[in-house]
Amino acid sequence: MIAAERPRTPISAPCWIAEPDGVLHCTEPPGHDGDHYHAYSRTYWPRRAGETQ
Repeated sequence: MIAAERPRTPISAPCWIAEPDGVLHCTEPPGHDGDHYHAYSRTYWPRRAGETQ
């Protein structure tokens, strides 16, 4: 007997753009609008033109 396929659950990932001159990375979803944000330290830093994930 072949088991029925289960629907796949997408796993969200953080943005991972690093804070300039810091050790934090962005925890917003990839492709987010506005500034980068680290949820645990509540730190923001600006997006730079041409950044890619």
